[in-house]
Amino acid sequence: MSDVAASPGDPVFFMHHSFIDRNFRIWQNGNQAVRTTTINGVDINGAAINMDTMIYMGNIRPNVRVRDILNTLSGADIGGTTYCYRYNY
Repeated sequence: MSDVAASPGDPVFFMHHSFIDRNFRIWQNGNQAVRTTTINGVDINGAAINMDTMIYMGNIRPNVRVRDILNTLSGADIGGTTYCYRYNY
């Protein structure tokens, strides 16, 4: 997975990221009211992270705010794509 351009074509890449996403959602379900609406911490520069912190997508797609992607069931419209999905486990 060290080749950023080729790794998304590797099936292991999808399995790895699907597993991470699944575990993150299981963790969120432990306290959904808080874990889908709040965030804390600092970025690499020491600046506080909040729900309006922008996530740079490397010109692959539009940049997004944390609030737009933290809850997969929010139905947020991100760059013309609406996300509203749940994991079936």
